[in-house]
Amino acid sequence: MPSRYLAFRFKYRLGYAAGLFLSIAGLALLMSDNQAAWHSPGPANHGHEQLPCSDCHREAEGSARQQIKANLKHQLGLRKHEAYFQFRPVSNAQCLACHDRPNDPHLVHRFNEPRFAETRAKLHPETCASCHVEHRGVRITLQNAEFCQSCHEDFSLKEDPISIPHQTLAQQQRWETCLGCHDYHGNHRMDVPTEVDNAIAPAIIGDYFNGAASPYPGPVIQKAKEKPDES
Repeated sequence: MPSRYLAFRFKYRLGYAAGLFLSIAGLALLMSDNQAAWHSPGPANHGHEQLPCSDCHREAEGSARQQIKANLKHQLGLRKHEAYFQFRPVSNAQCLACHDRPNDPHLVHRFNEPRFAETRAKLHPETCASCHVEHRGVRITLQNAEFCQSCHEDFSLKEDPISIPHQTLAQQQRWETCLGCHDYHGNHRMDVPTEVDNAIAPAIIGDYFNGAASPYPGPVIQKAKEKPDES
């Protein structure tokens, strides 16, 4: 066999091996937790900056080979459901592993009740990510306070204690005032103001949504866990 041909085969195999090695090394580096910023879709939301990816992104069952094989079967009609690849989708379970609050006035599971069917179709309040889309670099992504209208449009109190009755505020479409008096998740022990003029200004609420310090008075009574529960 000519030496030129042998040299060519050697270089070919060497190049193939080098390319394979660099590809595997590059993929391993890219998927490393230390290089999360390289493959993250955006900055972590406020309060999540120091969390490792694995706190929210849990590995899917099976090896990569098994996951690929299962998805090929799904594409060929030999399997009913597709398989998760590498990681399971982030769900309420991962959020509640740190943010489970039994005294939350707006527990997400409550919105699965039949009476909230119309609201679910509009806003999906039964999922944490409907308001808190991750990797946006803010605290809250649904920044339209009019979402209160979806459930409280006909709200009224017989003996309303505030200066402008809730029913009047609703009729006037002043939904921006809701969060000026009410902490949505009840994280603070606070007295609700009775004078609407004393409510927190919408602009300040907007800053809070974007990551500014909480404007709500009183101590925080429902804090996120530093380490999530395993799920």
